[in-house]
Amino acid sequence: MEFLAGTWNKDWASFLQFWLTVILSLQMQFSPGASCPEECRCDKPFVYCNERSLTSVPQGIQDGFKVLFLHNNQINNAGFPIDLHNVATVETVYLYGNQLDEFPINLPKNTRVLHLQENNIQTISRAALAQLTRLEELHLDDNSISTVGVEEGAFREAISLKLLFLTKNHLSSIPIGLPEDLKELRMDENRIAHIAEEAFQNVTRLQRLLLDGNLLTDEGIAPGTFQELTNLRELALARNSLTFPPSPLT
Repeated sequence: MEFLAGTWNKDWASFLQFWLTVILSLQMQFSPGASCPEECRCDKPFVYCNERSLTSVPQGIQDGFKVLFLHNNQINNAGFPIDLHNVATVETVYLYGNQLDEFPINLPKNTRVLHLQENNIQTISRAALAQLTRLEELHLDDNSISTVGVEEGAFREAISLKLLFLTKNHLSSIPIGLPEDLKELRMDENRIAHIAEEAFQNVTRLQRLLLDGNLLTDEGIAPGTFQELTNLRELALARNSLTFPPSPLT
């Protein structure tokens, strides 16, 4: 009889342990989860906070998500909580179509792809980009960035940057201090009238350069400007005021 009681107790303990595991598993799978802000919808690895008339990034985004959708809101530069920077798993952030007038700070520290197009960004600081050492792809199209609004060497702080899109801004020259690993630079539809000889110094890995629709003349491109771009595969200079290809392309 003692043997039967011992066996029954053992089976009962195993039965309870089994169902406890099942219940906890289901709870973790189907419960809303504390890591998802109430203003958003979460479906790992995605956090959907887009098109919700938000003026700031919701509190409570935690590790475990990779893509953060925040586009088409009304988020301004004061709307980035400090703890957002420490969310280590987020790699892609969509922030286009908001009300940013400066390059934002406190973005997730391991962001690799960042969409900031269609804002009203006017200034870019070195400190802001220094926070994003793993950033590889940066979209800044359709903003209000001018040459004086870019702190010298700001883009160099993004040491991993490979793709930089600055189409449709107010730039009058190439920003000084581009990152060494840059492979593609789009600066079409700006107001660039002059390119200094040192503009592409140390950017020897550049493969694609788009400068269509600017104000370039033959005199506006310094001799030897492109001579160090030995890996360049595409150079677009349409819709400028050039009468002949720049040296050393001739």
